[in-house]
Amino acid sequence: MVPERRRPKFHRAPANVRREALIDATLACLRKHGHAGVSARRIGAVARVSPGLITHHFPSLSALVAAAYESLAMSLLHSIEQHAREAQTTARERLRRFFQASFAPGLLEPGLFNAWLVFWSMMAHDARVRAVHDRTYVAYRAVLESMLGELSGDGGAPHFKVRPAAIALAALLDGLWIEASMNPRTFKPAEAVALCDDWISALSAGALPSLLHPPARRTTRPRSPPEPGPRR
Repeated sequence: MVPERRRPKFHRAPANVRREALIDATLACLRKHGHAGVSARRIGAVARVSPGLITHHFPSLSALVAAAYESLAMSLLHSIEQHAREAQTTARERLRRFFQASFAPGLLEPGLFNAWLVFWSMMAHDARVRAVHDRTYVAYRAVLESMLGELSGDGGAPHFKVRPAAIALAALLDGLWIEASMNPRTFKPAEAVALCDDWISALSAGALPSLLHPPARRTTRPRSPPEPGPRR
């Protein structure tokens, strides 16, 4: 009897599944190893594929890192926005929920900051990574503009300039997140939420004059000369 040949243990996954697996492996490597995680060998080992398969699915290793950056940034943004909007409440409360989700424990773990440091360091010399930053920042600011616009629209704040207000709020959120990630002993997440909430209170009270629209000027019609009365 001829012995049955054993089939090789090889599974050909669909291209989109393989790409997602490589992105997940890249993020795992960056979280654990930081800059040292930008390695085809490390990523391939975590994804359980040969390093050469990376260039089969991505133009280069840096293109894979850029794809991982976009995947992570957009998934976090969607998660935070979903938390903010999942409750039927006021525009002010939705913003507070956005702040709370932005400083949740999962967003302050050191591995996430390690990955972000890699992305930031590559922006200066990698056009793909820089383009991802530009796209994801626009998406992040668009969410803030939408939520701030709702605050202005429901009468909870004076009529203010939404775009620069979103830029300022994004800078406040990013700055607090960076410091909290670098040194969690500096302040508690609840303090960061309170600071962001205070900023909204100041905006709502008209205490940020550079963000306010100037009051509309009243146009007065020139008075017409009086009609001459009857001669006596």
